[in-house]
Amino acid sequence: MKLNRILFWGALALTVLAVNPSLAVDHNNLDAGRPLSFDDAESIAYREQSIEFGAGLNLPSNRSVGGSFEIEYLYGFALNSHLVIGLDPSVGGKADTDDTRLDVGNLSVGVFHNFNREYNNVPAFAIRGDVGLPTGRDARGVDIRLRGIASKTVGQYDRLHLNLDLNVKTDVDSEERSVIPGLILGYSRPLGYPKRFDKTFLAEMGVRASQDSAGGAILITGVGIRQQVSLRSVLDFGIEGDIATGAGERSELRLKVGYSFGF
Repeated sequence: MKLNRILFWGALALTVLAVNPSLAVDHNNLDAGRPLSFDDAESIAYREQSIEFGAGLNLPSNRSVGGSFEIEYLYGFALNSHLVIGLDPSVGGKADTDDTRLDVGNLSVGVFHNFNREYNNVPAFAIRGDVGLPTGRDARGVDIRLRGIASKTVGQYDRLHLNLDLNVKTDVDSEERSVIPGLILGYSRPLGYPKRFDKTFLAEMGVRASQDSAGGAILITGVGIRQQVSLRSVLDFGIEGDIATGAGERSELRLKVGYSFGF
């Protein structure tokens, strides 16, 4: 009788989660900045809401230490689609400017749409578009980013995530690029699975064009961990670096920590 009661309540809990997935924020569902720079091709659930916080210690080469912050609100406004509203304040040293004053950052609004789930040998595909408004210190023009995303399982538990970026700046100086392409290959693997499923390891390698028209490429690399701390919340930790390859450019190392919760 006791076993039947346990099975009944277990089945009921699984049914509730299946009908209302907004009760969970998954450590295995990856968003850019949490803690690395790539997205996976999965959207959050329909009508799910999530708030994500991030903080980073920036260590630019030959410049003062700085701090960067990220605040994002996600809302699953339709099946396989979600809205992203973000703000990225910063203070102190940064690789791309001499200004160390507090900057409230640019307000961004984006839409993410998943075209298909992964099946057989076909990857999951998605697209994300973001518009950055010039709300930050000395910001000019509108920034637009388009990102194509493909996610594919390789082996038993490993997943690869290919992100192709096109960044467009509508107001630049004569020595700056208005179109900046980029590519990131991300990797994720649940740790301890199948005995446990509460932690995901992440790694990335990528490249993007320098904002300076006379500069070279910027190499991107990083590793991180996402840890489920409750049904609705996830902690993330990461180390990420931008390695400058051109004269006059600066490399930067970032130590990152974040927290996400759904409701």
